[in-house]
Amino acid sequence: MKNKKKIYTLGPKGSFHHLSCVEYLGGQQEIEFCESFGGIFEAVRAGHLGWIALYNSLAGIVENHENEINKNFTLLDEMDYEVKLCVSAAHGTKLKDLEKIYSHEKAFGESKRFINEKLSKAELINCPSTSHAAEKVAKEKMQNSAAICHAETAKFYGLDILANIPNKRKNETSFGLFAS
Repeated sequence: MKNKKKIYTLGPKGSFHHLSCVEYLGGQQEIEFCESFGGIFEAVRAGHLGWIALYNSLAGIVENHENEINKNFTLLDEMDYEVKLCVSAAHGTKLKDLEKIYSHEKAFGESKRFINEKLSKAELINCPSTSHAAEKVAKEKMQNSAAICHAETAKFYGLDILANIPNKRKNETSFGLFAS
């Protein structure tokens, strides 16, 4: 990319926003993290670029910010990123022992069949993102808790992958790069 502007996306590191942005850019160039879509919009208004999820092939619209982008910004490019979810936990944890599963509500929706078949007794606890879930599970190191996240996110936080969650249909999220 010739433009030296920073790209703002949702964090923390290891989020689907982060992983897809790294793939789009071909590396870690100038990525900054925000805790909300509003923070990304503010950064773009200040002259930077924004990278956000627009649509998921299984769960639908990620957030309803299409009107915001169309009204106030210019969508420069889009990229589809394959969503591969897994169940990850601290070393030594067994899938059969899980009592709590942390993740983002969209990831729970995308994993509904697997959860119903394999984890139906576990309590589902919403987090701001799948990377927040992995970070929490990594810090707590509890043997009865796990996160649903991307395998790269699990590796980033030093978690073991207990199971890959199969997709019956292709699971992709469209991400958009936009400017003011």
